[in-house]
Amino acid sequence: MFYVRCTFIACSMLLSVISGVMAQDAPMQIMGANTVNAKQIFELITKKPNLVILDNRKEEDFSAGHIEGAIRLIDTDVSPYTLAQQIPAKETPVLFYCNGLKCGRAAKATEKAVQLGYRNVYYYALGMQEWIKEGLPLVN
Repeated sequence: MFYVRCTFIACSMLLSVISGVMAQDAPMQIMGANTVNAKQIFELITKKPNLVILDNRKEEDFSAGHIEGAIRLIDTDVSPYTLAQQIPAKETPVLFYCNGLKCGRAAKATEKAVQLGYRNVYYYALGMQEWIKEGLPLVN
Protein backbone atom coordinates (compact mmCIF):
# COMPACT_ATOMS: atom_id res chain seq x y z
CA MET A 1 0.00 0.00 0.00
CA PHE A 2 2.87 2.37 0.87
CA TYR A 3 4.43 1.70 -2.55
CA VAL A 4 1.15 2.48 -4.36
CA ARG A 5 0.70 5.71 -2.41
CA CYS A 6 4.30 6.85 -3.14
CA THR A 7 3.88 6.04 -6.83
CA PHE A 8 0.62 8.01 -6.94
CA ILE A 9 2.22 11.03 -5.24
CA ALA A 10 5.25 10.90 -7.57
CA CYS A 11 3.03 10.73 -10.67
CA SER A 12 0.89 13.61 -9.41
CA MET A 13 3.97 15.76 -8.81
CA LEU A 14 5.33 14.95 -12.28
CA LEU A 15 2.03 15.86 -13.95
CA SER A 16 1.94 19.11 -12.01
CA VAL A 17 5.42 20.06 -13.20
CA ILE A 18 4.67 19.10 -16.82
CA SER A 19 1.40 21.04 -16.96
CA GLY A 20 3.09 24.07 -15.41
CA VAL A 21 5.71 24.04 -18.16
CA MET A 22 3.15 23.48 -20.92
CA ALA A 23 0.84 26.23 -19.69
CA GLN A 24 3.54 28.89 -19.86
CA ASP A 25 2.95 31.48 -22.56
CA ALA A 26 5.70 32.63 -24.90
CA PRO A 27 7.29 35.97 -24.01
CA MET A 28 6.04 39.24 -25.50
CA GLN A 29 9.62 40.52 -25.88
CA ILE A 30 12.82 38.81 -26.96
CA MET A 31 16.15 40.49 -26.28
CA GLY A 32 17.78 41.47 -29.57
CA ALA A 33 14.48 41.46 -31.50
CA ASN A 34 11.78 44.06 -32.12
CA THR A 35 8.28 42.97 -31.15
CA VAL A 36 5.65 44.08 -33.68
CA ASN A 37 1.88 43.96 -33.98
CA ALA A 38 -0.27 43.37 -37.07
CA LYS A 39 -0.34 47.04 -38.09
CA GLN A 40 3.44 47.29 -37.81
CA ILE A 41 3.86 44.29 -40.12
CA PHE A 42 2.15 46.19 -42.94
CA GLU A 43 4.54 49.10 -42.27
CA LEU A 44 7.52 46.72 -42.36
CA ILE A 45 6.40 45.23 -45.67
CA THR A 46 6.07 48.72 -47.14
CA LYS A 47 9.30 50.18 -45.74
CA LYS A 48 11.49 47.08 -46.06
CA PRO A 49 10.85 45.43 -49.43
CA ASN A 50 13.56 42.85 -48.72
CA LEU A 51 11.78 41.66 -45.54
CA VAL A 52 11.86 37.87 -45.16
CA ILE A 53 8.75 36.52 -43.42
CA LEU A 54 9.18 33.14 -41.72
CA ASP A 55 6.14 31.20 -40.56
CA ASN A 56 7.26 28.88 -37.77
CA ARG A 57 4.09 26.78 -37.62
CA LYS A 58 3.33 23.19 -38.56
CA GLU A 59 2.61 22.33 -42.20
CA GLU A 60 -1.14 21.93 -41.64
CA ASP A 61 -1.38 25.39 -40.03
CA PHE A 62 0.64 26.98 -42.82
CA SER A 63 -1.50 25.28 -45.49
CA ALA A 64 -4.70 26.48 -43.84
CA GLY A 65 -3.56 30.09 -44.31
CA HIS A 66 -0.50 32.27 -43.85
CA ILE A 67 0.71 35.83 -44.34
CA GLU A 68 1.35 36.56 -48.01
CA GLY A 69 4.98 35.98 -48.94
CA ALA A 70 5.72 33.89 -45.86
CA ILE A 71 8.08 30.94 -46.06
CA ARG A 72 7.42 28.02 -43.73
CA LEU A 73 10.32 27.13 -41.46
CA ILE A 74 9.19 25.30 -38.33
CA ASP A 75 11.10 26.31 -35.21
CA THR A 76 12.60 22.85 -34.73
CA ASP A 77 14.30 23.14 -38.14
CA VAL A 78 15.87 26.56 -37.47
CA SER A 79 19.65 26.24 -37.71
CA PRO A 80 22.56 28.25 -39.11
CA TYR A 81 22.12 26.37 -42.40
CA THR A 82 18.33 26.74 -42.78
CA LEU A 83 18.39 30.42 -41.84
CA ALA A 84 21.20 31.10 -44.31
CA GLN A 85 19.12 29.41 -47.03
CA GLN A 86 16.22 31.83 -46.45
CA ILE A 87 17.91 35.04 -45.30
CA PRO A 88 20.58 36.45 -47.66
CA ALA A 89 22.58 38.32 -44.98
CA LYS A 90 22.52 38.75 -41.22
CA GLU A 91 21.47 42.39 -41.75
CA THR A 92 18.43 41.43 -43.87
CA PRO A 93 15.19 42.18 -42.02
CA VAL A 94 13.40 39.02 -40.95
CA LEU A 95 10.02 38.53 -39.26
CA PHE A 96 9.13 35.42 -37.27
CA TYR A 97 5.55 34.44 -36.41
CA CYS A 98 3.44 31.48 -35.32
CA ASN A 99 -0.04 30.96 -33.85
CA GLY A 100 0.55 33.34 -30.93
CA LEU A 101 1.61 33.33 -27.31
CA LYS A 102 0.21 29.85 -26.58
CA CYS A 103 2.17 28.44 -29.53
CA GLY A 104 5.67 29.70 -28.75
CA ARG A 105 7.33 28.50 -31.96
CA ALA A 106 8.15 32.01 -33.18
CA ALA A 107 9.71 32.86 -29.82
CA LYS A 108 12.05 29.87 -30.07
CA ALA A 109 12.96 30.63 -33.70
CA THR A 110 13.51 34.33 -32.93
CA GLU A 111 15.80 33.49 -30.01
CA LYS A 112 17.84 31.16 -32.22
CA ALA A 113 18.21 33.80 -34.95
CA VAL A 114 19.37 36.42 -32.45
CA GLN A 115 21.84 33.95 -30.91
CA LEU A 116 23.19 33.24 -34.41
CA GLY A 117 23.92 36.94 -34.96
CA TYR A 118 20.97 38.12 -37.05
CA ARG A 119 20.63 41.83 -36.34
CA ASN A 120 17.41 43.01 -37.98
CA VAL A 121 14.96 40.63 -36.32
CA TYR A 122 11.23 41.21 -35.83
CA TYR A 123 9.03 39.07 -33.61
CA TYR A 124 5.26 38.93 -34.07
CA ALA A 125 4.39 37.58 -30.60
CA LEU A 126 0.61 37.66 -31.01
CA GLY A 127 0.84 35.90 -34.38
CA MET A 128 -2.10 34.33 -36.16
CA GLN A 129 -4.32 34.73 -33.12
CA GLU A 130 -4.27 38.52 -33.55
CA TRP A 131 -4.06 38.40 -37.36
CA ILE A 132 -7.27 36.38 -37.67
CA LYS A 133 -9.03 38.39 -34.93
CA GLU A 134 -8.26 41.56 -36.92
CA GLY A 135 -9.71 39.95 -40.08
CA LEU A 136 -6.47 40.39 -42.01
CA PRO A 137 -5.83 38.55 -45.29
CA LEU A 138 -4.40 35.06 -45.49
CA VAL A 139 -3.19 33.08 -48.47
CA ASN A 140 -2.90 29.32 -48.91
